[in-house]
Amino acid sequence: MQHALQLFMSMNYERVSLQMITKAVGLSKTGIFNYYPTKQDLFIAVIDKYLFHAQNPENKYGLSHASLADFLENYVRGVRRTMEGIVALGSLQKETMREEAANAGYFHLFQQALFYYPNAQAKLREVFDSEYHLWHSVLGQARDQGEIKADTNVEEATALFRQVFVGLSYEMSFFEGLDVEVLQRRFQYIYSLLKA
Repeated sequence: MQHALQLFMSMNYERVSLQMITKAVGLSKTGIFNYYPTKQDLFIAVIDKYLFHAQNPENKYGLSHASLADFLENYVRGVRRTMEGIVALGSLQKETMREEAANAGYFHLFQQALFYYPNAQAKLREVFDSEYHLWHSVLGQARDQGEIKADTNVEEATALFRQVFVGLSYEMSFFEGLDVEVLQRRFQYIYSLLKA
């Protein structure tokens, strides 16, 4: 499935042929059809594993944290781990996709999911909402425990942290990928503004 991921990250779904898949995976068409009756079934399995599962906050960050400061560290660590895994998987065949392009390829995979994965928009919304609720809970707890200012607007602070992450991820995907040190600095700056 890793080689199929790499193909779908490096080119559009329509361009990925069964012949390309069989060559990359090392199975015959019959062998692939034993596991995945259609190309779309294989695509769905790839999206489930490498997008929806990988982006689930429980899998990416873990849900235990003692404070907002701890959560921020766990969050950045989870982003780094997920990115390193995606880059490594996306770069399996250097002649097809350079390591730097794997980040852009991953964003491309999100876009393809919207077109070729049944009900992808709803599943993506679940992932994003789950992460939003996690941030909201952590920030609300930090405010209630006096870690951040009592007048902190949790809704706005949640949106700010999320938008910094998503914006940096998207912008930097066109180059070498998200620089997690920059993300950590931005998060720490926002935290310093909110800290009680």
